[in-house]
Amino acid sequence: MRFLYVTKIHNCSEDKISGEVSFSPQEAFRIKLSNGVDHVRLSVISEAIGQLVSWLSLQKTDFFGRPVFLFASNIELHHSVPTGSVVSLEARISSEDKQSFVFSGGAYFEGKCLVSISDCGGYLMPLAELEDPLLTRNRLAQLQSNTGLPANPESEIYDSNSLVDAVLTVEPLKSIHCRKYFSGNEPFYADHFPRYPVTPIVVINEMISEATRRLALASGLKGDHMRPAFIRDLKIKSFIKPGSTVEVLAKVIELSETGLETICEVVLDGRKILRGRYGFIFGEQI
Repeated sequence: MRFLYVTKIHNCSEDKISGEVSFSPQEAFRIKLSNGVDHVRLSVISEAIGQLVSWLSLQKTDFFGRPVFLFASNIELHHSVPTGSVVSLEARISSEDKQSFVFSGGAYFEGKCLVSISDCGGYLMPLAELEDPLLTRNRLAQLQSNTGLPANPESEIYDSNSLVDAVLTVEPLKSIHCRKYFSGNEPFYADHFPRYPVTPIVVINEMISEATRRLALASGLKGDHMRPAFIRDLKIKSFIKPGSTVEVLAKVIELSETGLETICEVVLDGRKILRGRYGFIFGEQI
Protein backbone atom coordinates (compact mmCIF):
# COMPACT_ATOMS: atom_id res chain seq x y z
CA MET A 1 0.00 0.00 0.00
CA ARG A 2 1.35 3.42 -0.99
CA PHE A 3 0.26 6.43 1.06
CA LEU A 4 0.70 9.15 -1.60
CA TYR A 5 -2.45 10.63 -3.08
CA VAL A 6 -1.70 13.60 -5.35
CA THR A 7 -1.12 12.30 -8.88
CA LYS A 8 -0.84 15.58 -10.81
CA ILE A 9 -0.34 19.29 -10.08
CA HIS A 10 -1.92 21.69 -12.58
CA ASN A 11 -1.07 25.13 -11.20
CA CYS A 12 1.11 26.32 -8.35
CA SER A 13 1.37 30.05 -7.57
CA GLU A 14 2.49 32.08 -4.56
CA ASP A 15 -0.37 31.01 -2.31
CA LYS A 16 -2.65 28.74 -4.39
CA ILE A 17 -2.32 25.25 -5.83
CA SER A 18 -4.57 22.95 -7.84
CA GLY A 19 -4.17 19.34 -8.89
CA GLU A 20 -5.86 15.97 -8.88
CA VAL A 21 -5.83 12.52 -7.39
CA SER A 22 -6.51 9.45 -9.51
CA PHE A 23 -7.81 6.65 -7.31
CA SER A 24 -7.12 3.11 -8.41
CA PRO A 25 -10.07 0.68 -8.75
CA GLN A 26 -8.65 -1.15 -5.74
CA GLU A 27 -7.76 1.80 -3.45
CA ALA A 28 -6.75 0.42 -0.05
CA PHE A 29 -9.00 2.79 1.91
CA ARG A 30 -12.32 1.77 0.36
CA ILE A 31 -15.73 0.68 1.52
CA LYS A 32 -18.26 -1.48 -0.29
CA LEU A 33 -21.77 -0.06 -0.39
CA SER A 34 -24.94 -2.14 -0.25
CA ASN A 35 -25.21 -1.96 -4.07
CA GLY A 36 -21.83 -3.69 -4.33
CA VAL A 37 -19.92 -0.60 -5.56
CA ASP A 38 -16.59 0.25 -3.89
CA HIS A 39 -16.24 3.88 -2.77
CA VAL A 40 -13.19 5.78 -1.55
CA ARG A 41 -13.34 6.55 2.16
CA LEU A 42 -13.98 10.24 2.83
CA SER A 43 -11.01 10.59 5.18
CA VAL A 44 -8.64 9.70 2.31
CA ILE A 45 -10.10 12.47 0.14
CA SER A 46 -9.38 14.99 2.91
CA GLU A 47 -5.85 13.53 3.19
CA ALA A 48 -5.34 14.25 -0.52
CA ILE A 49 -6.14 17.94 0.06
CA GLY A 50 -3.59 18.07 2.87
CA GLN A 51 -0.94 16.44 0.72
CA LEU A 52 -1.64 18.91 -2.08
CA VAL A 53 -1.08 21.96 0.12
CA SER A 54 2.10 20.31 1.45
CA TRP A 55 3.56 20.52 -2.07
CA LEU A 56 2.82 24.25 -2.19
CA SER A 57 4.49 24.82 1.16
CA LEU A 58 7.52 22.74 0.17
CA GLN A 59 7.99 24.81 -2.96
CA LYS A 60 7.60 28.08 -1.02
CA THR A 61 10.31 27.04 1.46
CA ASP A 62 12.60 25.61 -1.24
CA PHE A 63 12.17 22.12 0.26
CA PHE A 64 13.40 23.10 3.71
CA GLY A 65 10.16 22.97 5.72
CA ARG A 66 7.46 20.31 5.52
CA PRO A 67 3.98 20.95 6.96
CA VAL A 68 2.85 18.94 9.96
CA PHE A 69 -0.85 19.38 10.70
CA LEU A 70 -1.92 20.24 14.24
CA PHE A 71 -5.41 21.75 14.05
CA ALA A 72 -8.50 22.07 11.86
CA SER A 73 -11.37 24.44 12.54
CA ASN A 74 -13.77 22.68 10.20
CA ILE A 75 -13.71 19.70 7.82
CA GLU A 76 -16.99 19.04 6.01
CA LEU A 77 -17.37 15.57 4.46
CA HIS A 78 -20.12 15.83 1.84
CA HIS A 79 -19.86 13.08 -0.78
CA SER A 80 -17.57 10.23 -1.74
CA VAL A 81 -16.80 8.76 -5.16
CA PRO A 82 -16.43 5.27 -6.59
CA THR A 83 -12.91 3.87 -6.65
CA GLY A 84 -11.25 4.50 -10.00
CA SER A 85 -12.43 8.14 -10.05
CA VAL A 86 -10.28 11.21 -10.74
CA VAL A 87 -10.91 13.94 -8.16
CA SER A 88 -9.94 17.61 -8.59
CA LEU A 89 -8.13 19.27 -5.68
CA GLU A 90 -7.44 22.87 -4.74
CA ALA A 91 -5.94 24.63 -1.72
CA ARG A 92 -4.84 28.08 -0.61
CA ILE A 93 -2.39 29.09 2.11
CA SER A 94 -3.83 32.12 3.91
CA SER A 95 -0.86 32.72 6.19
CA GLU A 96 2.62 31.28 6.57
CA ASP A 97 5.93 32.15 8.17
CA LYS A 98 9.10 30.19 8.84
CA GLN A 99 7.43 28.17 11.58
CA SER A 100 3.71 27.82 10.87
CA PHE A 101 0.97 27.89 8.22
CA VAL A 102 -2.83 28.03 7.81
CA PHE A 103 -4.75 26.83 4.75
CA SER A 104 -8.18 26.01 3.33
CA GLY A 105 -9.07 23.72 0.44
CA GLY A 106 -11.52 21.42 -1.26
CA ALA A 107 -12.02 18.31 -3.40
CA TYR A 108 -14.47 18.14 -6.33
CA PHE A 109 -15.96 15.58 -8.69
CA GLU A 110 -18.36 16.29 -11.56
CA GLY A 111 -19.25 19.69 -10.13
CA LYS A 112 -19.89 18.43 -6.59
CA CYS A 113 -17.83 19.42 -3.56
CA LEU A 114 -16.76 16.19 -1.86
CA VAL A 115 -14.76 17.58 1.04
CA SER A 116 -14.09 21.14 2.22
CA ILE A 117 -11.46 22.17 4.77
CA SER A 118 -11.42 25.57 6.52
CA ASP A 119 -8.61 27.05 8.60
CA CYS A 120 -6.42 24.01 9.00
CA GLY A 121 -2.75 24.36 9.90
CA GLY A 122 0.24 23.53 11.99
CA TYR A 123 3.98 24.05 11.92
CA LEU A 124 6.89 23.30 9.61
CA MET A 125 9.46 20.61 10.36
CA PRO A 126 12.80 20.35 8.56
CA LEU A 127 12.15 18.17 5.51
CA ALA A 128 15.43 16.29 5.85
CA GLU A 129 14.32 14.97 9.26
CA LEU A 130 11.27 13.36 7.65
CA GLU A 131 12.32 12.19 4.18
CA ASP A 132 14.97 12.50 1.47
CA PRO A 133 14.79 16.09 0.06
CA LEU A 134 16.18 15.01 -3.34
CA LEU A 135 13.53 12.32 -3.70
CA THR A 136 10.87 14.86 -2.76
CA ARG A 137 12.14 17.37 -5.35
CA ASN A 138 12.08 14.71 -8.05
CA ARG A 139 8.55 13.69 -7.08
CA LEU A 140 7.30 17.28 -7.41
CA ALA A 141 8.90 17.52 -10.86
CA GLN A 142 7.02 14.39 -11.88
CA LEU A 143 3.75 15.74 -10.49
CA GLN A 144 4.16 18.94 -12.52
CA SER A 145 5.01 17.06 -15.73
CA ASN A 146 2.46 16.25 -18.43
CA THR A 147 2.13 12.66 -17.28
CA GLY A 148 2.14 13.19 -13.50
CA LEU A 149 2.43 10.14 -11.25
CA PRO A 150 0.46 6.90 -11.57
CA ALA A 151 -2.34 6.14 -9.15
CA ASN A 152 -1.48 4.18 -6.05
CA PRO A 153 -1.03 0.48 -6.81
CA GLU A 154 -4.10 -1.68 -6.40
CA SER A 155 -4.22 -3.15 -2.92
CA GLU A 156 -6.16 -5.34 -0.56
CA ILE A 157 -8.68 -3.33 1.42
CA TYR A 158 -7.32 -1.74 4.60
CA ASP A 159 -9.72 -3.12 7.20
CA SER A 160 -10.94 -0.29 9.44
CA ASN A 161 -12.21 -2.90 11.89
CA SER A 162 -8.57 -3.55 12.77
CA LEU A 163 -8.26 -0.02 14.12
CA VAL A 164 -9.87 -0.98 17.43
CA ASP A 165 -8.21 -3.84 19.27
CA ALA A 166 -10.42 -3.87 22.35
CA VAL A 167 -13.49 -2.13 23.79
CA LEU A 168 -12.64 -1.41 27.44
CA THR A 169 -15.98 0.08 28.49
CA VAL A 170 -19.17 1.12 26.73
CA GLU A 171 -22.26 2.95 28.00
CA PRO A 172 -24.97 2.66 25.33
CA LEU A 173 -26.08 6.03 23.92
CA LYS A 174 -23.42 7.75 26.03
CA SER A 175 -19.76 6.80 25.59
CA ILE A 176 -17.14 4.24 24.62
CA HIS A 177 -13.52 3.65 25.66
CA CYS A 178 -11.29 1.63 23.31
CA ARG A 179 -7.65 0.63 22.90
CA LYS A 180 -5.43 0.26 19.82
CA TYR A 181 -1.82 -0.88 19.36
CA PHE A 182 -0.03 0.40 16.24
CA SER A 183 2.44 -2.18 15.04
CA GLY A 184 5.61 -1.07 13.30
CA ASN A 185 4.48 -3.22 10.36
CA GLU A 186 1.60 -0.92 9.39
CA PRO A 187 1.94 -0.33 5.61
CA PHE A 188 1.44 3.47 5.71
CA TYR A 189 4.61 4.13 7.74
CA ALA A 190 6.82 3.65 4.66
CA ASP A 191 5.52 6.92 3.17
CA HIS A 192 4.53 8.84 6.32
CA PHE A 193 7.40 9.64 6.91
CA PRO A 194 10.33 7.36 5.88
CA ARG A 195 12.89 8.93 8.23
CA TYR A 196 10.45 9.66 11.08
CA PRO A 197 7.41 7.39 10.71
CA VAL A 198 4.22 8.57 12.43
CA THR A 199 0.56 7.56 12.16
CA PRO A 200 -1.34 9.70 9.60
CA ILE A 201 -4.34 11.69 10.79
CA VAL A 202 -6.49 9.85 8.22
CA VAL A 203 -5.81 6.60 10.07
CA ILE A 204 -6.50 8.22 13.44
CA ASN A 205 -9.82 9.54 12.13
CA GLU A 206 -10.71 6.09 10.80
CA MET A 207 -9.91 4.68 14.25
CA ILE A 208 -12.26 7.22 15.85
CA SER A 209 -14.95 6.37 13.29
CA GLU A 210 -14.62 2.66 14.07
CA ALA A 211 -14.89 3.32 17.81
CA THR A 212 -18.01 5.42 17.22
CA ARG A 213 -19.50 2.72 14.98
CA ARG A 214 -19.07 0.21 17.80
CA LEU A 215 -20.76 2.61 20.22
CA ALA A 216 -23.68 3.00 17.81
CA LEU A 217 -24.05 -0.77 17.42
CA ALA A 218 -23.92 -1.28 21.19
CA SER A 219 -26.66 1.36 21.46
CA GLY A 220 -28.98 -0.36 19.00
CA LEU A 221 -28.39 2.34 16.36
CA LYS A 222 -27.55 1.97 12.67
CA GLY A 223 -23.80 1.58 13.13
CA ASP A 224 -23.38 -0.59 10.05
CA HIS A 225 -24.75 2.23 7.89
CA MET A 226 -23.10 5.30 9.38
CA ARG A 227 -20.69 7.70 7.70
CA PRO A 228 -18.60 10.65 8.94
CA ALA A 229 -20.12 14.07 8.17
CA PHE A 230 -17.78 16.62 9.77
CA ILE A 231 -14.80 17.20 12.06
CA ARG A 232 -14.59 20.47 14.00
CA ASP A 233 -12.29 22.10 16.50
CA LEU A 234 -9.69 19.40 15.97
CA LYS A 235 -6.46 19.85 17.93
CA ILE A 236 -3.45 17.51 17.79
CA LYS A 237 -0.66 17.79 20.35
CA SER A 238 1.64 14.88 19.57
CA PHE A 239 2.48 12.10 17.12
CA ILE A 240 1.57 8.44 17.39
CA LYS A 241 4.74 6.52 16.55
CA PRO A 242 5.05 2.85 15.55
CA GLY A 243 4.84 0.58 18.56
CA SER A 244 2.48 2.89 20.48
CA THR A 245 -0.69 1.88 22.31
CA VAL A 246 -3.40 4.53 22.42
CA GLU A 247 -6.83 4.83 23.99
CA VAL A 248 -9.85 6.34 22.24
CA LEU A 249 -12.68 7.94 24.18
CA ALA A 250 -15.88 9.04 22.42
CA LYS A 251 -18.75 10.75 24.26
CA VAL A 252 -22.12 11.44 22.62
CA ILE A 253 -23.13 15.11 22.94
CA GLU A 254 -26.04 15.09 20.49
CA LEU A 255 -28.23 12.32 19.11
CA SER A 256 -31.06 12.47 16.58
CA GLU A 257 -32.87 10.19 14.13
CA THR A 258 -30.42 11.20 11.39
CA GLY A 259 -27.09 10.96 13.18
CA LEU A 260 -24.97 11.71 16.20
CA GLU A 261 -22.22 14.08 17.33
CA THR A 262 -19.40 13.17 19.68
CA ILE A 263 -16.47 14.67 21.50
CA CYS A 264 -13.52 12.35 20.86
CA GLU A 265 -10.14 12.18 22.54
CA VAL A 266 -7.04 10.09 21.92
CA VAL A 267 -4.77 9.38 24.89
CA LEU A 268 -1.14 8.22 24.71
CA ASP A 269 0.83 7.30 27.85
CA GLY A 270 -1.80 8.97 30.02
CA ARG A 271 -1.63 12.23 28.06
CA LYS A 272 -4.39 13.60 25.85
CA ILE A 273 -2.87 14.11 22.38
CA LEU A 274 -5.99 14.74 20.27
CA ARG A 275 -9.43 16.23 20.81
CA GLY A 276 -12.20 17.14 18.39
CA ARG A 277 -15.91 17.15 17.60
CA TYR A 278 -16.94 14.42 15.18
CA GLY A 279 -20.31 14.26 13.45
CA PHE A 280 -21.82 11.15 11.82
CA ILE A 281 -24.87 10.55 9.65
CA PHE A 282 -26.90 7.34 9.59
CA GLY A 283 -26.77 6.35 5.93
CA GLU A 284 -24.35 5.13 3.30
CA GLN A 285 -21.34 7.03 2.05
CA ILE A 286 -22.48 8.49 -1.29
